[in-house]
Amino acid sequence: MEKKVRKYKTQSFRCKEIQIPLTRKELKNLFNYRIPCLCCGYEMLHPDIYMHLMERKELGGKASDVIKILEPFENIMHPVERQVFNMFKTMSVKYPDKNLKELLEMKKDIHELALVKIQSSIFNKVSFYRRILPKKMARQLRKLMIKTNDIIFDPEPHKPFSRRIFIHKLKNIIKNLENRKIKEEIIEIARRLPRSSDEVCAFVVKNTRKRPEVIALNLIHPSIGTFEHLQPKSLNGMNNSLNFALECAYCNNSRHHYPISVQIEENPYMPENAQKQTDKLINLSKKEICKKAYIENLKNVLFILSSQQIDLDITKLYEM
Repeated sequence: MEKKVRKYKTQSFRCKEIQIPLTRKELKNLFNYRIPCLCCGYEMLHPDIYMHLMERKELGGKASDVIKILEPFENIMHPVERQVFNMFKTMSVKYPDKNLKELLEMKKDIHELALVKIQSSIFNKVSFYRRILPKKMARQLRKLMIKTNDIIFDPEPHKPFSRRIFIHKLKNIIKNLENRKIKEEIIEIARRLPRSSDEVCAFVVKNTRKRPEVIALNLIHPSIGTFEHLQPKSLNGMNNSLNFALECAYCNNSRHHYPISVQIEENPYMPENAQKQTDKLINLSKKEICKKAYIENLKNVLFILSSQQIDLDITKLYEM
C-alpha cells in the first residue's frame, strides 16, 4: 500500500499481534554501548549525558574552561564539529578569557566569504540549466536564484539562507520536467551546497548568531542518540520500538517527515551504516542486552520502508 507525503511515496506496514520487543528504557540503555548511528555511522552520545551538560553554566563562560568540559567528548564529535573544537582549543590558548561566541566572531568574516564563494559557484551551475529548461520553469528558476542571491550577498539578511528550503523549492520547480536525467543532474548539484555538518565555514556562519553556551552544546548535539520514527508519526507511525531506530540527532532532524528513500539519497552510505549498527546490536543480543525480536523487526521494517534498498544481513543473530 502506498501513501503520499508531499509528492514523495512511501509504504505503510502493519505489526499486528507482535509483542513490543524493547521498552523505551531498554532501548535507551543501548546508547551506553557505543552504538553507531543507523544513517551516518558515527558513534552516539547517551542523551542523559547531554542533559547533564545543559545544566553546566560554565559553558557560557571562558573558552579555556569550556574546552576542559568538552574534551572528554571530542572522540564522538562529528568531523566538522571536531575541527571547530580544535580551532577553539588553539584560539583559547591565545585568548583564554574570551567565550566561544567571541572567538567565532573573530573568524566570521573570513568563513562567511568562503561560504558565499562555495554557494555562488553551485548556484551558477544550477542557473546554467535555465538555457535548456522550458520557458516557464526557466522563469521560475530565475526568480528563485535572484531571491537566493539577495540573501547570501546581504551581510544581515532578514532570514538566513536555508539549504533544505532551497532544494525543496527547486524540486517543485522542476517536478514536471520530462527529462529525468537533467532533473537528477540539477538536484545533485544543489545537494552539493554546504551544510553546517560538512563545512566548517557553514558551521561558523550559522553559529556566530548563537549564545556561547549554545555554541558549546552544538559541538556535541549532532551526536546525541535519539529514537527515529521509521514510519513518520504524520503517517500514523507507531510510537514504540516496533517503529524506532537508533539515530544521531543530526540525522534524525535532517530527515524531517521524508521517506527513508529520500534519506538514502542524501546519505548514500546509509545501507552500509545500517548494517554496521545491526552487527553491533547482534553482538549485544548475544550478551542478552538487546532482544532478537527487535533486530528481526528492524530488518523487516527497513526493507519495506526503504523500498528494498536496505536489506540487513542478520544471519549471525542465529549463530551459537
